[in-house]
Order: sequence, then structure tokens, then C-alpha cells
Amino acid sequence: MKITLRKVNALQNAIQEQVKSIEVNTSVTLNEFQKPDEVLVTASSTLVQNDLRRTALTKALYKIRAQVGRANTESGVADLLADAAYIDKRLGQLKGLTESTVSEDLVVIEGKLEKLRTADKNSRLYGYTDTVTTGVLTTAQVDGYKDEARELKKHKQSINDKVLELNVRTEIELDAEVVQILQTEKLV
Repeated sequence: MKITLRKVNALQNAIQEQVKSIEVNTSVTLNEFQKPDEVLVTASSTLVQNDLRRTALTKALYKIRAQVGRANTESGVADLLADAAYIDKRLGQLKGLTESTVSEDLVVIEGKLEKLRTADKNSRLYGYTDTVTTGVLTTAQVDGYKDEARELKKHKQSINDKVLELNVRTEIELDAEVVQILQTEKLV
């Protein structure tokens, strides 16, 4: 059975949800009216059967993941995803730079520092500092970082479009055992 990478993603999510929904109860509560041997045999049988289902689905999931990994590498999706991850990381770095305080004009900074130098030290209020704080980037530098961020966002959208196209076009072949498991669980 052939399936596109895009559909495989939804299938993997469905498998994971199915695995989560399978109950594997390791204990039972008995009341005075039940026959313990019958209840325990039934509970044990149910546990073993459910664990077998869970194991088969998990094995199928990881077989599919291996095939998806190979297909992602062969189709170029893995490289595109690495590029997208780099862009996300760089955009995070640029966020602080694009939102930073711009450096004040050097004349203003010098004036503030001169005022501190010549001020009467005894006339200062409590909490008044002997320093001047300013940003270190110029407006042009901040604008340059904003331009870089815009370009990276455009490039990331282009990458996302290529990944979507490749995910729709690229197929993997599910082996008969996996297909049987998925059909038994009514997932395909």
C-alpha cells in the first residue's frame, strides 16, 4: 500500500492515539458476588490481548517512522527542515536585536556624562545613579536586523511550501504486515 508523506503524518498521529486508548489494567476490583478465578482469567486475557495490540501498533508506528526518515532524506525534506530550524533559531536571536533600544546621539550622551561630572555630589537624591545607559545599536543597524528577519520569514515560507509539495508528492510503501495491523485496528 502506497501512502504520501502528508497522509502518513496523520496516520502516525492516529496510531499514537489508538495506542493511548488501549487499556492495560494490571489489577481488578472484585466484590463478594464474583468468582475470582473467572474474573482474573478474563482480566489477564484482556490485558495480554491489549498489550499485544499495543505492541503491534507501536512496532508498526516505528516501521513507518523509519520509512518516513528514509523518504525525507531521499526527497530532500530533511535538509529543508534543517534549514527551517536554523531560520527559527536565527529569528529568535534577531527578536532581541530588532526590539533593542537605539543608541542615543553621541552629543546627548556626552552632555549627560558631563552633567554627572559637574553635578554637586551632595545634592543627589537617594537612588540617583552616576551612570548613563544607552543602546549600542544605531537605527540603521536595527533596521538592518529587521530587514534580515523579513527576508528570513520569506525564505521560511518558501521552504514550507517546498516541504508541503514534497510531502504530497513523496510516497512510501507500507509492508503487508503493517497494513494488516492497521486494517485490524480500522486505521486504514
